[in-house]
Amino acid sequence: MNSRISLNEAATYLGVTKTTLRNWDKSGKLKADRNPLNAYRTYDMDTLRVLKEQIDPGADSLGGSGRFAGSATNTVDSATTRRLLARLQDVIRDNDVTSNIIERFDEISKLLFLRLKVGRKVLEPDFGEDDEAYAMRIRSLYHQAADTAEITIPDRFATLNLNTPALTQCAQILSDLTLETCDGDLRGRAYEEVIRGTFDKNDNQQFFTPHQIVDFMVNLSRSYLHGNICDPACGTAGFLAKVTEIISGGVPRTQISKIPHLKLFGMEVDERLAWVARMNLYMHEGNDFEVVCLPEHGTLGPEAHSYFGMMDVILTNPPFGSSYADPEILDTFELGFAHSSRRRGILFVEQIRNLLKPHGVAAVVLEQSILNSSSTKDVREFILSNFQILAVIDLPESAFMPYATVNTSIMLLKKEESPDNSRVFYSKADKVGRRANGEEDVVYSNNGESRLNSDLNRILDQWTRFNESTGGFREGGSFSANVSESFDDEMRLDYLFHHPFRRESLERVEECGYKMPMLSELCEERNESYVPKADPTITNILFTGLADIEPGNGKAVQMVTPAASIKSAVKRYEPGDIVFSKMRPALRKVAVMHGEQGGYVSSECIVLTVRKNAEKKDIIDPEVLCAILRSDFVYGQIMSYVTGIGRPRIGLKDIRRIRVPMPDPDRQSKAAASLQASCSAVQQLREKATLLLEQAQSIEKASTANVVNMMLGDTHE
Repeated sequence: MNSRISLNEAATYLGVTKTTLRNWDKSGKLKADRNPLNAYRTYDMDTLRVLKEQIDPGADSLGGSGRFAGSATNTVDSATTRRLLARLQDVIRDNDVTSNIIERFDEISKLLFLRLKVGRKVLEPDFGEDDEAYAMRIRSLYHQAADTAEITIPDRFATLNLNTPALTQCAQILSDLTLETCDGDLRGRAYEEVIRGTFDKNDNQQFFTPHQIVDFMVNLSRSYLHGNICDPACGTAGFLAKVTEIISGGVPRTQISKIPHLKLFGMEVDERLAWVARMNLYMHEGNDFEVVCLPEHGTLGPEAHSYFGMMDVILTNPPFGSSYADPEILDTFELGFAHSSRRRGILFVEQIRNLLKPHGVAAVVLEQSILNSSSTKDVREFILSNFQILAVIDLPESAFMPYATVNTSIMLLKKEESPDNSRVFYSKADKVGRRANGEEDVVYSNNGESRLNSDLNRILDQWTRFNESTGGFREGGSFSANVSESFDDEMRLDYLFHHPFRRESLERVEECGYKMPMLSELCEERNESYVPKADPTITNILFTGLADIEPGNGKAVQMVTPAASIKSAVKRYEPGDIVFSKMRPALRKVAVMHGEQGGYVSSECIVLTVRKNAEKKDIIDPEVLCAILRSDFVYGQIMSYVTGIGRPRIGLKDIRRIRVPMPDPDRQSKAAASLQASCSAVQQLREKATLLLEQAQSIEKASTANVVNMMLGDTHE
C-alpha cells in the first residue's frame, strides 16, 4: 500500500538523521516531495522500503506469518529495538493511512504495555485461530490489562483502536521478541525514542525537554536524590525516567531490591501526557511512582495543595513564554498577589518552595529574565529569602531551539529558613550537544570516535571539584561567588553579573590611584552615516565589515567592496580612528584603523576619535587605548550589560561609561613602548612560524620524491 510520511518518520524508519535526509534530497540521492499545504518534505513508503533493503538487507523482512525472519524468540538489543519500533510504525501506517503520528504513538504504547504485562506466549496465535478471533482476543487482553493495571490508564486509552490487519501483525511481531531478559533501561530508552520522535518537532514540542538538558540536571542533583522526587510539570516524565536509569544503572536485576527506595511523583495538566508519563516510567521499571493529571490549573491550582511539604527533590522545566492571568489563582501566590498576570515560571518558583520539605532541593530551568530583569526583583528577593542557591548554570540560547528562543539558566536551590548564599557555584555552557535546528551536535576525534559537542560534562566535573573544595573556586568558565555580598540595587543573580571579570574590574577601578575618566571624556564619536547603494556616483568603497576585524588582536583590514552589495547604512572612519564592535563584544573586536585613506565600517560599530590636548596632541595613545578596550578589565565593566539573543550587543551609553586609567605621561609612554615591543615580538614569531611551516612542507614534499628515487635505485648510497 502506497502512503506518504514525514521527514521525521522517514528518518526513524531508515535509522538516519533528518540532516542526512535533507542532504540526500539536495544531492538527489533520495528526493522528497513537498506537502502542498505547508511545503514540508514528504516521502513515499515504497521508495523507502527499497532504500532500506539496500542499507540494511533483511532488517525489514518478514516471514509468511508477518514475523521477523530468523529465530522465533529474538532477544532485544538496541538495534533490534529501533527496527521493532520502526516496523510497528510501518505496519500501522500501511493498514491505516489516515492515522496521524500521535494516534500511532498511542497504539504502540498500548501494545508495548500489553506485551510487558501478559508476556510473549499469550500473544502468540492459537492453533486454528483466524485473524478476527486473534484480534478480538488481543483487544480483550488489553482491556483486561488496562482494568487491572498498576498504573492509571484513562478510559480514552483503555481500548485498542487498531483495525484487525494492523493489530494481528503488530501483536505477532511483539510475540516474537523476548523483552523479559531486556534491561529496563534499554526498554525505557527505546520508549523515549518513540516519545522524542512523536513529541519533538511538532505541535506538542513544548512538552519535551531535550535529553541533554535532562541528563545534565539529574546528574547535577545526583547526590541529593532520595525519598520523594517530583516533577510538577512532568510532560512525558523525562526527568523522572532519567532518575530511574541513574539509580538502577549498573545494578544487577537480582540486586534491585537493595537500591534505596524512591517514590516518584509527576504532575501534568494534559491527560494524554500524564498517561505517556506513566507508560514511560513503567517501561523504565519504576518501582514506585504516581503521575496525576491536574486538568484545571495544573500544579498552580488548588489540586496540588495536598502535595505541599512532601517532596525531597524537584526536577523540572516549567513552561516559559506564557503568562497566567486567573485572578483567583494569582491571589493565592505571594508572587502573584496584586498582579493582573504573571509569568508561569515565576509562579512555579513559589510552588516549588511550597512542594518541598524543609532542606529539600530543586533543579529548575528558569528564564534569564528572572535572574536579571528589573521587573523581577521581587522574585529574586523571594528566592534569596527561601532558598540557599547551590548552583547557577547559564545555558546557550540554542538549548531549546528551534522551538523556543529564550535565554535560560538552571538553578539548583535548597529550601532553607535562613539561607547562606556566601558560596554559590556558577558556570556557563556555550555548547550542550544540540544544534539550533534541534539535531544532535556531534564531533569526531582523530581516530573517528564520536561524542556530543557539549560543555555539560566539563561542568559536572567542575561541580564535583567545587563540592570537594572549600573557599573560593575558579576553574575555566566556572567559579564561586558570594552572592550575599555582590548585590547592586537590583539584586541580580545571573552568571554575567557575578563573573570574576566584572568583580575584578570594579575593584581595580576603585583601587586605581590615577584618574579614571569615562571613554566619552577621552574620545569623540564620528557619526558620519552613509548609504553606498543610494549613491549613483560611486562604484566601490573601502569597507571594513565585522568579519574583517579580527577578534582580540586589534587587526582590521579594508576591502574594496562594490557599493551596490552593501544594503544598509555604514559609518565613515579616518586613519587613526578606533572602531569598536557593539555586536558580540565578548569577541573584543576593537582596532585602530591604519592606511593612507579612510573608509567605511559596519553600522554595528562605534567610531571613536581620540580628543586632542592644548598642544593638538592625542590625550592618550590610540593604540594603548585600543589595547585597553580589548582587555578583560574593560570587558568586565560591560559584560553584565550585554543583551539580546542570537546577536548580543552592548549599548552606546554603556560603552561611553567605560572607565579608562589615565596615569602620568611618563607611565603612558612606558605602556606604549611595552605594547609596541610586544607587537613586534608577536610579528617576529608569526613570521618565524610561517617560515617553519614552509620548511616543513618542503621537507614533506621532498621526502616522497626521495622515497621514489631510492626505490628506483636512482640515488647514490
